[in-house]
Amino acid sequence: MVGSIARAVAVAVLGAMSGAVCLVFAFSFNSAVVLEMDRDLPSILSGVYPPERDGDRTFAWTSGRAELTLKGLERQSSWSCTVRFRGGRSEEHPQPVVNLSVDGIRLASRTATNDYDDLEVTAPSSDRPGLVLTIAASPTVVPGPGDPRALGVQVDRLACRPGDAITLPPRHASASAMLAAAMLGAALALLNITAASAVGATMFIAAAQAIPFSSGPAPYGEYPAHAVRLAFWIACALVVVVHATGLFRPAPLRNTARFVFAFSAGALYLKLLALLHPSKALIDAVFQAHRLQWVLEGRYFFTQPMPDGVQFPYAIGLYVVAAPWSALTRDYVTLLRVVVCAADVIAGALLYLMFVRTRGDRLGGAVAVALFSIVPLSFWFVGNANLTNAFAQAAALATVAVVTILPLRPRPYGQVAVMVAVMSLAFLSHVSVFAILLATLGALVVLYWCFGGPALRAPARWIALAAAVAVLCSVGAYYGHFGDVYKRARRVRAESVSAPAPAPPAASDARETGRAAKYAVATPLRVRVTDALTLTREAIGWPVLLLAAVGAWRFLVVRTRDRLLFAVMAWGAAYLVFLGVALMRVDVQYQRYSFEFVGRVAFATYPAAVILAAQGAVWAWRAGTPARLASAALLLSAVVVAVQGWLGWIQ
Repeated sequence: MVGSIARAVAVAVLGAMSGAVCLVFAFSFNSAVVLEMDRDLPSILSGVYPPERDGDRTFAWTSGRAELTLKGLERQSSWSCTVRFRGGRSEEHPQPVVNLSVDGIRLASRTATNDYDDLEVTAPSSDRPGLVLTIAASPTVVPGPGDPRALGVQVDRLACRPGDAITLPPRHASASAMLAAAMLGAALALLNITAASAVGATMFIAAAQAIPFSSGPAPYGEYPAHAVRLAFWIACALVVVVHATGLFRPAPLRNTARFVFAFSAGALYLKLLALLHPSKALIDAVFQAHRLQWVLEGRYFFTQPMPDGVQFPYAIGLYVVAAPWSALTRDYVTLLRVVVCAADVIAGALLYLMFVRTRGDRLGGAVAVALFSIVPLSFWFVGNANLTNAFAQAAALATVAVVTILPLRPRPYGQVAVMVAVMSLAFLSHVSVFAILLATLGALVVLYWCFGGPALRAPARWIALAAAVAVLCSVGAYYGHFGDVYKRARRVRAESVSAPAPAPPAASDARETGRAAKYAVATPLRVRVTDALTLTREAIGWPVLLLAAVGAWRFLVVRTRDRLLFAVMAWGAAYLVFLGVALMRVDVQYQRYSFEFVGRVAFATYPAAVILAAQGAVWAWRAGTPARLASAALLLSAVVVAVQGWLGWIQ
């Protein structure tokens, strides 16, 4: 016990030192503060209204006085700050005079025009940390009775950069980076993994967290303190869960199991660190928070409208799970993100049990858990705030994992109750997951019954029974309350069949970009198929797909018919069926949404690719030096692809 505590203290000290050094190094390359008015603005900028769009350009109106507060900024050298603005006045209103001040001292003044212009000031070096840049515009203008805002100028960009000297990060940011890395390092050491593993993992976390800690406005607001709280709770949960698990086992946890816990905790911390970054666009996260507020207020049944007038039930599984935790915070955006990421990590960890219980392959299970967390598709959905779909996918994976893991021996009534509960949660979390998961379970039952032999026929019956009960529970508890919505949808659909196809959106519509614009007109089936396969490749990542191809070959060579193989086949069958459904929707007004549905299908079934990839990676690792090097190269490439997706959240 004393030795474990001493090792934890040593790793914590090393983590603190690594946290400080890595932050200083990262900050030296990324010390500029640049605010583009294309996303939600951080709390360090006050007196500015929410961003707006004018064609391809985004901007934000200031009030009569706006301030950028860089708390703790070290001013060993001078800093230059530049504001790009324009007056945005009509002829009947005079252009405002813009004054830039640093720490209350006016340093520059200019009369605005209707063309964007840059105004720069230089803040001299100072022994006192911190910098306050003030933008004062006078006179202001009030647009009218419907818009009582007092508007100053339109700001397109705001940037502050240090001089030539090396600049240190704010002291409170350095202290937070040290404390977060120390706590996570101590938790890793307390898992009783090897000392080298604990040290390596701690240094990796310290290096990785330095990127969001040093980016943009992060070092100057409350973000470092939030990161420390996040690290504290994850470290506590990691230690408690691992040691509690050990109490119910006659033998100590294997190193692979400890790796799964450690990797999952580290992935959860780094994902949340990027999601909560002040530069991360909220997108639909505020919408999700409003829906949680509705559920807390007792409003449980609501719908999501589609542009063609059709509505569909908006499943509330995520909000019901998050509701009890709302007693801890009023920040529902953060709460939902934490719940979704935690659910994703827990579901991914179940892949380890799927490998162990079916094949006894602990290394394959550990690799599968790692690959599950770095597939690009998960970054897409969570990053775009499709939180209900992401949570539903985690519940769907948990469903397939539970079905695969449970023995389902004679009279397994308790196990059936568990299956019904997990299935119902998945069904009640997203409409598309309801359909795809039900098809996956149906395929699994057929595979068990037809190819699993006598040993799997009884489990097939129990799975079918659990799925039927879960469907009845879901319909009775929620989906059955939307009879009028279904009737209206049928009526709108019938009218759309006889009506001419709607005109495609105007090219100037800001929401219509990229592939969405492409699918505003009729597209040949060949193009849709090619695009769908391309999307799948981009969503899963080419390294994982190459490893999955090797894993599929190994499944064919070994010819072992077990539950893990049948789970992979069931996911594959669901992917092919729903891919066909999406591609066959040829009406112009539905092609765009059909293509989006392809992404949801890939999201719901990509655990199959992860399992195959883990199988291929482990086989290659054991097959000799050339294959081992190829496996390592592909795994490293998969990590690089994931890092790119992770960095996209904070850029």
